[in-house]
Amino acid sequence: MQEILRQSIICIVAWVEKNRKISNGIGELTICHWKRGSSERKIGEIVNVSKSTVYNIISKYKKTKSVKNRPRTGRPRCFTEREERWIVRKVICNPKTNAVKLTSKTQQSFNESAKPEMVRNILRKYNFHGRVARRKPFLSKAHRRAPLEFAKSYIKKPPEFWNSVLFVDESKYNVNGSDGKQMVWRKPNSELEMKNLTPSVKHGGGSQMV
Repeated sequence: MQEILRQSIICIVAWVEKNRKISNGIGELTICHWKRGSSERKIGEIVNVSKSTVYNIISKYKKTKSVKNRPRTGRPRCFTEREERWIVRKVICNPKTNAVKLTSKTQQSFNESAKPEMVRNILRKYNFHGRVARRKPFLSKAHRRAPLEFAKSYIKKPPEFWNSVLFVDESKYNVNGSDGKQMVWRKPNSELEMKNLTPSVKHGGGSQMV
């Protein structure tokens, strides 16, 4: 048992030595002593690294004529670009879906062991952010068309006309609690698109306009 443990420790140490990132300064100093004819063991004692590390530095220099560390690839992607576009399309079609349900659909479609936070990160990458849906009265196509026609009829009015116009606003106060919140995934400045709104009807619990 002790022999197995000893061999395991030796393997771990060897792996760490092999994968440890050696500074360019140590590499250059190693090559300098090697060119002067010093042995690998002696060089290891001088620069305070193992003999195997010295051997790897020299081998690398023989192949590449350089001791500089190559850039590492980093963590592999969880999703391909195609899968990311698929996730974005799902949110565009239904902004009111949540990350948990979207993760479940992703796992079923691509057999990926994804987590909701990974899906959220992808959506943020494409400039989608979770926001509370604005509440607006439910409007049919005729309702939406009427304000547009009204605006078009006044768009060419001269400045003198607007000097005699008074603009007013109104606020709605609920008699019976809050209307609640609905989260949506949307891009900036897209809060008034129909798919990003939460429809409401008059007298929903009672309210007063002021």
